[in-house]
Amino acid sequence: MLVGCKKSEIITTTPKPGNTVNTGSTNPDIPPKVYDQSLYSTTELGPNLIKGTDFSKTLYGYTDKLSYKAGDMITLYYSGPDNPKQAIHLSDFNGKIYASYTTSVKVQKVNTEKPWLDGCKFEKTGEFKLPDTLKPGVYRFRGTNYFVISDTENPYDITIVYPTNTDNAYNYGGGKSAYDPDLGNRATVSSYLRYQDGLVGRKDFTSSFFFWMLTQNYNANYITDADLDDYKNIEKSKLLMIVGHSEYWTRAARENVDKFVASGKNMLVLSGNTMYWQVRYNKKDNLMICYKDNNLDPLKDTPYSSILWETDFLKYPITSSIGADFSGGGYGSKLTNRQDGYKIVNDKSPLFEGTGLKNGDILKIPTVEYDGAPVVKMIKPGSKEIPVIDNSKLKFDKIELLGYDFAVNGGVEGPEKATNGLGTFIVFRKTPTSGTVVNTATTDWCSKRGMAGADKEKVIRITKNMIDKSLQGESLFTPQHA
Repeated sequence: MLVGCKKSEIITTTPKPGNTVNTGSTNPDIPPKVYDQSLYSTTELGPNLIKGTDFSKTLYGYTDKLSYKAGDMITLYYSGPDNPKQAIHLSDFNGKIYASYTTSVKVQKVNTEKPWLDGCKFEKTGEFKLPDTLKPGVYRFRGTNYFVISDTENPYDITIVYPTNTDNAYNYGGGKSAYDPDLGNRATVSSYLRYQDGLVGRKDFTSSFFFWMLTQNYNANYITDADLDDYKNIEKSKLLMIVGHSEYWTRAARENVDKFVASGKNMLVLSGNTMYWQVRYNKKDNLMICYKDNNLDPLKDTPYSSILWETDFLKYPITSSIGADFSGGGYGSKLTNRQDGYKIVNDKSPLFEGTGLKNGDILKIPTVEYDGAPVVKMIKPGSKEIPVIDNSKLKFDKIELLGYDFAVNGGVEGPEKATNGLGTFIVFRKTPTSGTVVNTATTDWCSKRGMAGADKEKVIRITKNMIDKSLQGESLFTPQHA
C-alpha cells in the first residue's frame, strides 16, 4: 500500500549452498526451531527510534488478530486520553457503523524495549463480540488497524486479499518499521500487535477499490496475506484478486496462488511492486520476519531467506507467477516526461469494452511504482516504439500487452545508476489448461489516482470487465481475427 525502499537498502551477498533446509525439494521443510525467538538473530539494525507517540491527545489501538469470522470475540488494546466511557465504533471503509461499544480507556505505555519484536504489550482494554450478521469485508474500530471478516467455510465467487503485510512493514508504531527511522536503524521483524503510526500521510493504494466494492453486489470473501498460507481459504472461489501494493509474500502464499491459477481459475493483480520481498511468520502468526539481508537471516542461503524474490538462489522469480516484476518496471512518478498512465496498444481487448479507448490513448493512472514484463528491447522515455513482450523468457502459453508506460529503476545513489524500465499492463495464460492472469502492474490502480482519478470511469469499467468476464467464463484475450 505504501512506497517501499528498493535494492539500495540491500547488503549484497554471495550465497553458498545451505543445509538448513532441503533445498532440493519443491516445498522445502523448515526445522521448527527456526521459529524460536532466540533464533531471530538481529531484530533491528541500529538503536535509533522515531519519536514516541503522545497517547494523551489521540486514541491509538490494535486488535489481537487481523482475521475474524462474524460472531467472533475480538480483543482491543487502547492507549489514549483517560475516558471511563469511551465510545468506539466498528465501521467499514465508507465509515458506515455496524456496532458501537463503550469501554474505559487510559494512557498506557509500551511495556517492552522492542515493540517491533514483542508487540506493544498494552493491558487489555476490552473483549467484544462481533455482530453475527457482519458480511465478509474490511473493517476497523476507531484508532485501530484494519482487519477482515472472513468466511472460508462457504463458497464465494471472489476472494480478495487485503495487503496486511505491507501495512505492517510500514508501521512504525513503537519506534521502528521495516524502513524507519532510516535504513541503518530499521527493524528486521515486525509485530502485528502494535498501534498504527506512520501510515497516515503516506501513499494510500487501496481505499478507492474498497470504497467501490461496497457499492457492488459481488459475492466476495476477504482474507489477509497470512490467510493465503492455507489453500483452503481460496480454493472454493472462482476468482482471486490481489489489490493495492501487495509487496511482502511468503513462499506458501506464492505456491498457493500458483496452484489456484494452475487449477484453471483466474487471478486479477490490481497491484504494483507485487511479491517484491519474501517474508516468514513466527509460530503464533503475530510477527512478520523480513531481514532484507541474507547474511543477517538465520535461514541464510536457503529458499526461505527473507530477501528479494528475484534473488537467483531462491529459484522462484516473480515473473513466473505474475509475468512482471519491479526490476522490469520501476518508478513512474520520478520521470519528468512521464505519460502518467498506460498508452493503449490493443484497443480490441475485451477488457476495454465500453471504455472508448483507442490505440495511442493514455489511460490516466499516475503511478508511483510499476512492474514490467521482460521485453525484446527496452525503449527509452519518449520513444514512439511499441514494446514487445519477450515470451522466450516467460515461456507462457499466451500473453498480450494491453498498454505500457515509461519508468525508471534505481537511481537512488545518483542519476548515473538509474536504468530504464516499463510498466506493462498484461493478460496471460501460463499453460493451455491454466486460468488467466491479468496484471495491471501499477500500485495505483486501486488508489485515488486510479479508481478515483481523472479516468476513474474507464478504470472502473475495465475492472468490472475483468471481474464479470472471469465469473462468466468468457475469454479475457483479444479475438484472433478481431
